Amino acid sequence: MLVDTHAHLYWDSYQTDLDQVLNRAKQNGLGLIINIGTDLPTSLRAITQAKSITEIPTYATVGLHPHEGATLNTEQQIEEEVKKLEQLYIENKEKVVAIGECGLDFFFRENAGFNHSELSQDEQKTNQRKLFKSQIQLAKKLDLPLVIHCRDGHSTGSDLSAWSEIFISELEGTIGVFHNFSGTLEDAKKALSLGYYLSFSCVVTYPKNQYLRDLIKDLPLDKIVTETDCPFLPPQQIRGQRNEPFNVAEVVKTISEIKQLPFTETAKVITENAQRLFGI
Repeated sequence: MLVDTHAHLYWDSYQTDLDQVLNRAKQNGLGLIINIGTDLPTSLRAITQAKSITEIPTYATVGLHPHEGATLNTEQQIEEEVKKLEQLYIENKEKVVAIGECGLDFFFRENAGFNHSELSQDEQKTNQRKLFKSQIQLAKKLDLPLVIHCRDGHSTGSDLSAWSEIFISELEGTIGVFHNFSGTLEDAKKALSLGYYLSFSCVVTYPKNQYLRDLIKDLPLDKIVTETDCPFLPPQQIRGQRNEPFNVAEVVKTISEIKQLPFTETAKVITENAQRLFGI
């Protein structure tokens, strides 16, 4: 069985053929999907889909992506949004398995998915930090894992390094996963020391990402999970096209080749990791 721990099935590009998308994934061995919320509306949509999808067991998360720091500008706004996340969980405990995605994203470019904002980058970073801490506290309160998003800026410099800020003291005592992991070996060691899992997507198939393949070689398999982040980040052979949960097999294949293990054994361990992480 395969698992996609990070999908966005509510995205517009799936609205006409989601049934076919899910059937293709099921036929390719997918047996578990985590549908990830990025704000209040998408968190609700992720839950609604998780309840209605019959092809593959599907669960949801509720969270506020760091991009929300572009518009949530006061302590009161953040507090109100986080309270609404909590209410979504309370009303849907059987399907909500984590808080997130949340974290830090310093990749400030117009085409990077950010909401339009009149705030400066520094102001948005401050809001992101507040959002992240608030959701960590919520995860602790509800005893749920965190799905953490961390992306650096597009050039070098400490002011653009989200990874240099992500390991805050508030994470002590939490569990969770760093989704679409893109950090260094040192970052990976910090995450593992906290008990976190590292999730890898189809970007491990990109020729430029040899550093990720080298990193996977040094990581324990029992701390790795897989994802697609679909509809984004398709595997190398279909770059530029819509990604689907079907393609998580490419991630497992790459990891199994790096680890020099059979595909089925690699898939089994990764699936057990995901079930343990999300309490499924």
